[in-house]
Amino acid sequence: MFARVLFPTDFSAYANAVFACLPELKAAGMAVVVLLVTIRGSDVPLPETVNRESLERVRWSAEEQLYIARMALEGQGLRVISRVEYGSPAAQIVRVAEEERVDLIAMGAQGKTVAQELLLGSVAHEVVRRASVPVLIQKFDVVRKLGHVECRRVCASMFKRVLHPTDFSECADAAFQIVKRLKAVGTEEVILLHVQDERVMTHRPAEQIAAFDQEDMRRLERMRRDLLLYGLPSQVMIRHGMPFREVLNVADEQDACLIVLGSQGRSALQELLTGSTLDNVVRLSRQPVLVVRPRREGV
Repeated sequence: MFARVLFPTDFSAYANAVFACLPELKAAGMAVVVLLVTIRGSDVPLPETVNRESLERVRWSAEEQLYIARMALEGQGLRVISRVEYGSPAAQIVRVAEEERVDLIAMGAQGKTVAQELLLGSVAHEVVRRASVPVLIQKFDVVRKLGHVECRRVCASMFKRVLHPTDFSECADAAFQIVKRLKAVGTEEVILLHVQDERVMTHRPAEQIAAFDQEDMRRLERMRRDLLLYGLPSQVMIRHGMPFREVLNVADEQDACLIVLGSQGRSALQELLTGSTLDNVVRLSRQPVLVVRPRREGV
């Protein structure tokens, strides 16, 4: 499923926490890890000679830490490719993902480089928007004590209990195809969720809303039966409200360990997984989020 995985790192405590979780993806077929460090021009201004020397020091430090990370992963039987690139972090992550033909990008939502911030939420969101492959955004509870940063996992097993919000679109179906294959990585239950957007339903008559719920429940039940064929038990839910809020509420109420969703929604009027909804789920969720984009023709 995810044979080649790209891991952008800045060696922060947050990034190291994501790194510690990488071996969990071996059950999903991971055999090759591409380690990427991006150095921005603002980190070491160019072209002055003194700053070129500083750049070399930054690169040497990055390569030294990449070597340590590489040894750790190779010790677990993984093949590792290390890269140091220059430029915009999001752009370099997307470019390297395409060049290395990876199946997944695994990254944190925040962190710091040896010089300045790198894997901030804005970078993660930009990668989610631009990447042509699934993006796994890891989440941790960050505890700061006396200058020490500790990252604690929300769930001990990321794939154990999966929440899959859907609007029944092509994009949502691409995510569902991934969900159907999660039995191999230890998924024990899937929660299938559809949210009726209160902004759209406000002025509709009650009988029409009931008809929509009935039809959508039939769709969810078909998905539930489909999952059973893959050995995955599931439950189905329909909620009414703001889509991103309901997704976050259900994730917490059901103790979900991972949210898997498509990168776009059905339409401007029937949106679930578009624009601000996706951004808010990725940004505000306590749980890791796996964002899946439908494969483009020819890719």
